[in-house]
Amino acid sequence: MSNLILFPRKNSKPKHGDADKATIAAATQHKGATIMPLEKKKSGAVEMVTVTDEMKSFKAYQKLRTEMMNVWQVGPRIKKAEEAAKKAEEDAKLAKMK
Repeated sequence: MSNLILFPRKNSKPKHGDADKATIAAATQHKGATIMPLEKKKSGAVEMVTVTDEMKSFKAYQKLRTEMMNVWQVGPRIKKAEEAAKKAEEDAKLAKMK
């Protein structure tokens, strides 16, 4: 017998995948015993800190937006650096030719 029995919403009209009448009749409900105990997580102690002027002046949203822009611009910055290196290489070749 499987661990999970899918009971039909309407006993008169069971759908595909629902348990048959014999399986439903044989189903038992676990009572009393703890099947899967819940474990309480211990929370750490909260440390109180005085708010400094530096903390007050920190602009968190601006910092997040700047860092997100830096993430978005990684590809274009790499491409721009490659193009600049390629252009410098071509300029060096032209300078040797003159």
